[in-house]
Amino acid sequence: MNHIQRHIPSHVPGDSVVRRIARVVESAPRSVAVSSAEEELDYSELHSRAVVLARELRSAGVVPGDLVALCVPRSTDWAVGAVGILSAGAAYVALDPRAPDARLRFALQDSSVRALVAFPDVAARLDWVDPVVPARTVGASVDGETVGAQTVGAEPDDAAYVVYTSGSTGEPKGVVALHGGLLNLIDWHQRAFELTSDDRCTLIASPGFDAAVWELWPALTTGASLHVVPVGLENDPVRLRDWLVSERVSVCFMPTPLAESLIAMTWPDHTCLRILLTGGDVLYHRPPPGLPFTLVNNYGLSEASVVSVSGAVEPLAGDTSAVALPALGRAIDGVDLEVVGEDGSPVRAGEVGELVVRGVSVARGYLGQPELTAQKFSHCGDDPARREYRTGDLVRVNRFGDIEFSSRLDDQVQIRGNRVEVGEIAGVLDRHPAVQASVVIVHGERANPALTAFVVRSDKSADMSGLQTYLSAHLPDHMLPRSVIELDAFPTTAHGKIDRAELEREAHSRIRVDRGSLVAPRNEVEAALAEIVATRLDLPAVGIDENFFVLGGHSMLGAQLIIRIAEMYGVEMTLLELFDNPTVRDMAAKVEQLVVEQISGMSDQELLDAGRSE
Repeated sequence: MNHIQRHIPSHVPGDSVVRRIARVVESAPRSVAVSSAEEELDYSELHSRAVVLARELRSAGVVPGDLVALCVPRSTDWAVGAVGILSAGAAYVALDPRAPDARLRFALQDSSVRALVAFPDVAARLDWVDPVVPARTVGASVDGETVGAQTVGAEPDDAAYVVYTSGSTGEPKGVVALHGGLLNLIDWHQRAFELTSDDRCTLIASPGFDAAVWELWPALTTGASLHVVPVGLENDPVRLRDWLVSERVSVCFMPTPLAESLIAMTWPDHTCLRILLTGGDVLYHRPPPGLPFTLVNNYGLSEASVVSVSGAVEPLAGDTSAVALPALGRAIDGVDLEVVGEDGSPVRAGEVGELVVRGVSVARGYLGQPELTAQKFSHCGDDPARREYRTGDLVRVNRFGDIEFSSRLDDQVQIRGNRVEVGEIAGVLDRHPAVQASVVIVHGERANPALTAFVVRSDKSADMSGLQTYLSAHLPDHMLPRSVIELDAFPTTAHGKIDRAELEREAHSRIRVDRGSLVAPRNEVEAALAEIVATRLDLPAVGIDENFFVLGGHSMLGAQLIIRIAEMYGVEMTLLELFDNPTVRDMAAKVEQLVVEQISGMSDQELLDAGRSE
């Protein structure tokens, strides 16, 4: 069966996330709303700050229906900003201040925002001269008015937020998500995971990533507490696990690579975590038996209110040699899914086809891009249940009724949980005066894809020495090619098309040439670590003096490497220590040092017990 539908909940006219939060403020004003290492806000304080911000926005000329940019780091201020903007009747444009300035400026101009909510240094950095409302507001009284009088209703088709995603045309595109889809996401989440005001949830996603929408609103509209993950822990799974345990977190979201690191760890008996949500990339591993929480895989897109498919992942059992990849799951409440062929008609059960999402979750379209919206979205009349979005993802429905991912129809890929259109990278390269033409390819294993750019120089005298710096100024880190290779001309097939297979072979050969001769391991520890590093980087071998990060390693792969080292040697290297010891030679020396320190700190009884366990 390739047509999957879940019931569509009905919402009260004028219902909104702001009104739902207001009800929490009235019933539990002193309950913790948002907590970070810097401060903690209860629901009354959150409301007061949001009201002040909404008033300042209205004074700046913001009216219901306007767009307001929210460019604030992951923090309590970010939560206040989102609530305050919606309280003013506007929709927020989600931006991450860590993104390159050129990308942020593009989003501000493209969205024609009425005002910017940011800290002064960010506004100055972006040369923003229109109304700037400070991100940090001071709580004030609400002039004796009831909380309900301060709230704003919203209709299902009103814009709630805008998220920018990678675009194939060379520029990012803004997705306009609606209140109806946001409420549907909230209602499903609260029912599916039995969320209550006693739950402690997390905020780890980038403010510009739609997963932050999923983390923020279900928690605050339930009366649960939202705990901001300290900066840096998203790249250090060991410390992150310890933080989750100490903060008594019960429900959280983690990007797929990070979730895979967390499920490979040992968790203490007093762990409060009961639901670990993940998504954004292909899940390659099932959890081992005995974890204190349930791992839930999720699939979705910004164009369909974050999540469309969800399913608990069964732990490993029995023979694991032929275990299939975990399925994506099934349609969430309020979403209608169909798998169709090239002609738009449903395919037979078990066959691969394009996934189409229908229902209230489907976004309005792409901001200021009517032609692209018409290509990907279909609006059949005024019934929101009949809106649809063609995802471009090829899937099949398995015999259990679960959706399984197959591949993409286009060149879009997932890099460390982020959606990337290689056409956008090529578009940035093509705008450089020294580049006549460019092609960007993705190669390597699906678990660790690598981006390589090929360029043809516009003129022999053209200077391309600053190309990587230029790319860094226009693209976020996950979109930067591992290498840029110059060619006299692109190889072509017999039909005159660019030969991407030949480009991939060229990329691999350049890697081998650039690396030169490899220095072999000198002892067992170096040999074991060299094998682990080569496996993680999808390389046949590595030399002991090669830099893990220069070879293509990143923080998520580093986290997996650290976990493997802990399993083999019983010591926990930090990510900072890995950065300081990036070669196999240095890693081995550090591991031996940590082992010696651990042994010297053991009592005689602990040493005896350790010997018996071996």
